[in-house]
Amino acid sequence: MTTIPDFFAGQHVFLTGISGFLGKVMVEKLLRSCPDVEAIYVLIREKKGTNGQDRLNAILTEKLFDNLRRDKPECFTKVKFISGDLLKNKIILHDNDRSMLHDKITVVIHSAASVRFSEPLRSSVEMNLRATYKVLEFAKSVKNLVSFVHVSTAYSNCQFRDVGERTYKCELKPAHVMSMCEWMTEDLLEHLTPKLLKDRPNTYTFTKALAENLVEEYSHKMPIVIVRPSIITGAAFEPLPGWVDNYNGPNGLLIALGTGVLTSLYTQLDCTADLIPVDLVANTILAAAKDTKEGFKIYNCTSGGQNPVKWRTFMEQSVDFPHQYPTTSIVRYPHPRITSYKFLHQARLFLQHYVPAQMIDAVLRCAGKKPVLARLYERLSNSMGLLEFFSTNEWTFENTNTQKLFESLHPSDKSEFNFDVRTIDWNSYVQSYCFGIRQYILKEDLTNLDQAKSHLRRLKYVNYATNVVLAVGAWKACCAVLPCSDLTGLC
Repeated sequence: MTTIPDFFAGQHVFLTGISGFLGKVMVEKLLRSCPDVEAIYVLIREKKGTNGQDRLNAILTEKLFDNLRRDKPECFTKVKFISGDLLKNKIILHDNDRSMLHDKITVVIHSAASVRFSEPLRSSVEMNLRATYKVLEFAKSVKNLVSFVHVSTAYSNCQFRDVGERTYKCELKPAHVMSMCEWMTEDLLEHLTPKLLKDRPNTYTFTKALAENLVEEYSHKMPIVIVRPSIITGAAFEPLPGWVDNYNGPNGLLIALGTGVLTSLYTQLDCTADLIPVDLVANTILAAAKDTKEGFKIYNCTSGGQNPVKWRTFMEQSVDFPHQYPTTSIVRYPHPRITSYKFLHQARLFLQHYVPAQMIDAVLRCAGKKPVLARLYERLSNSMGLLEFFSTNEWTFENTNTQKLFESLHPSDKSEFNFDVRTIDWNSYVQSYCFGIRQYILKEDLTNLDQAKSHLRRLKYVNYATNVVLAVGAWKACCAVLPCSDLTGLC
């Protein structure tokens, strides 16, 4: 049996999406567990005046790579910068780079995507569909390609409640949608978007489904597979348990709840939260890359079928974390209320967020300052609305191919490249995940815990005092409006 390190020995890997959460983890894993990989070519564009090489250097100095810098500092020479942009006609900027890659590349992993659910259709098509087409065309011309892995999402076909490990034909062909976005005006596209999406919740899932159809069209031209992760969360085991680096998905939600910015959450608590730690996703992708010789396959990289966790369990454990390990970033005493009743959630948002925000903004205007809170809470409300579809519905994802892939691994790979979701202990995982958010996103460690706890106590007293003032004010208002007899003489 060929092991995963044996497969990658001598391989030249071309990777898109290194600036993303998953891309970083895959690079770290390849360098650490596949020491004989020949080179990893990463496509990076200039962003906000920072050139690609500087962006790559900044990525490789992140805490995720600390152990490698200590134990294998020489391995970073294998990570090669390629200047390019998936949104340009020529995704690889320099002709000499393109020529070199055509001769050397043997493995392509395409993980770059726009994960913004609110992206306009044209932008989403450009990043998730047309960029995939460009990478496929590039890979088709590579001389010695042995493997192509396309990273999709388990929710690409979320209009179905039972999702198999197969493609689902879209009503429109990918080429037609790309052509349509070339000539249509923005207003016309915006008008047509709801009709194109139909029962899909956003442009992200729509364009990822189209990209899967496109990948299948190329499956007879090259050895290719698709990996579909569900909701990607912090690392479970390696290289740093709980490691996370962005505000996407549950991360931003937990931060908002834990810092008191958000006091109400609407979700169906008894639905399965199909969470999948990022290190298990990376391991699945590398294992799938080794097995493309088995033919075109789709791997649903999900947890709900074998080791489900309910939103109720996840939220109960995570909302208690800020009281045990608070941060100095807390702005209001965290006391979130989670409900399955949308009207109640909206009423809480209005009373506890919208009204106070408008009052504070009015004070800011009087002081000659710019009002900010109402706009902040409007953005937060929109973000919650985008996530609502995934936290109030439930899917059954078949993952037979993924299970068989794991069982087919060499015994040494099963421990080194573990993606068996049954090994996740959700109780301890949620704890380490919340620790990861505290440490890696909020940049706080346990050295300031006493200071944070003192801050939390002060906010608790402020919360009590505010509640008393509001209760007294409400009572006096009732006394002023209603006759004493209606209040049973207590006035």
